[in-house]
Amino acid sequence: MQITEPGRIIDNVYMIANPFMPIYLLKGTKLNIIIDSGVSALGSIYLENIKTYLGSSNVKTYNLFTHSHYDHIGSAPYLKKHIPNLKTGGYYLIEQVLKSENAVNLITSLNKDMETMLGVSFEDMSFKPFSLDIKLNGGEVFDTGNDTLEAIYTPGHTRDSMCYYLRGSKIMFTGEEAGVLEPTGKILPEFLTSYKLYIQSLNKLKQYSVDYIAVAHGGVIAREQARHFFDDSLKETHNFIGRIKRYYNEYKSIDAVVERIHKEDYISSGISQPERAYFINLQAKVKAVVENK
Repeated sequence: MQITEPGRIIDNVYMIANPFMPIYLLKGTKLNIIIDSGVSALGSIYLENIKTYLGSSNVKTYNLFTHSHYDHIGSAPYLKKHIPNLKTGGYYLIEQVLKSENAVNLITSLNKDMETMLGVSFEDMSFKPFSLDIKLNGGEVFDTGNDTLEAIYTPGHTRDSMCYYLRGSKIMFTGEEAGVLEPTGKILPEFLTSYKLYIQSLNKLKQYSVDYIAVAHGGVIAREQARHFFDDSLKETHNFIGRIKRYYNEYKSIDAVVERIHKEDYISSGISQPERAYFINLQAKVKAVVENK
């Protein structure tokens, strides 16, 4: 079962905006938590929905990130500006990313791509670098008042990847550490920094009992499909690694492997990800396998 309609998932947990660029809201009696902040172009939509679901709630609110990519922290400055006392948090290495001129320029330009694609040009919503209020290492637990959220360090997609597990509701928020769920139902592996750490993190996630998996792109996987999703993701990951290795043995060129997979998967089959972001990610994955990282 897959949930693709924005709105209430279960109890006080909501998917906001759309299943391809969602953020998630956990409404609590002691603490509200927003998971990720999506892209800058959808900032006003995220904000409107957050205000609707929170209503008159006056408890503190945290915005916790799964990682530092453009489509996960894009509207954070906008939300922080418009939600009183909003605190941002994530793995401590995100702070280094936000201090890197090259990284900030890339995050800003990729968000600009989305703004252009969606016809949004409000300066107030554009991405700007910010600081983390809460620096995580993994293992932290947040009490919302009606549930507890565990922060889990899961490197592999990026060096700063975190997953979050809502214990009572058995919901795992994975970012892209378990891959991207395409409209076809295929899982696209996303081991950008290390396929070895990515696999280790997937095996760590397998140890948790889940009824729901809220992925970064593709909506929410529920019930029986959720219970074998990490195994399915591991299978797709090993298949993709094997494919890269076969192509590299044939071509002896990272660029040639990237070109072939890009043609086979993005052009022929169709991937929902914006092409420039897809190409950057594909180059990183091929390089990780070739360099045996």
